Amino acid sequence: MNRSRKESAIHAPRWPVGRAVPVVRDLEIGDDRAYADLDVAQGRFANATARDVRFERVWLRDTDLSRARLERLVLTDVRLERCDLANGFWRNAEIDRTELIDCRLTGIDLADASLRHVVMRQCQGALISLRSATLKHGRLEDCSLTEADFQDAQLPGLIARGSDLRGASLYGANLNGADLRGSILDDLRMRATDLSGAVVDPVQLVAIARTLASLLGITVGDPRDGTPPA
Repeated sequence: MNRSRKESAIHAPRWPVGRAVPVVRDLEIGDDRAYADLDVAQGRFANATARDVRFERVWLRDTDLSRARLERLVLTDVRLERCDLANGFWRNAEIDRTELIDCRLTGIDLADASLRHVVMRQCQGALISLRSATLKHGRLEDCSLTEADFQDAQLPGLIARGSDLRGASLYGANLNGADLRGSILDDLRMRATDLSGAVVDPVQLVAIARTLASLLGITVGDPRDGTPPA
């Protein structure tokens, strides 16, 4: 395999091998607690508040973490499937080799988080905040992240496929090497240089051109109309 392609590969979560993983429903989340090698089904952690919680090799299914305030959360080798994380406060989280599948992420605050090898698939995440976060080896598939906040985020090499990024804020973001082809990029909030280094497709270029024209004060008129624009 080509070395550059190998380095950009996204690593999947690593699961326990050779032993059964207990299925649990009730966990008490508290400060400085660690949870490992668990299958959590239909957990109810809405409005939970804790710091320095760690999940390792954990599968969370149909679990409610809405409005949970989990500062400095650590997720390593975790899968969240059909979970509700809406309006959560996960600032300064460390997330590695983690998959979020069909999750509700509306309004979740991941500012200043460090994410590596993270896949979001078929997630609803309007108004998600990744402000000043770092996402390396990240992939978005068929997600709706309208009006997402990526201001000052480090997103090198991000892959976004079939995702809705309308109205996203990209001020100061690093998208060098990001591949955004096949996603919706209408009405981006950005400076003229904030997409520097990204890869887009011809359809996206039309939407981006409209945004850039507005930023540069360019008026687009119909060549068949000889009347000067007002």
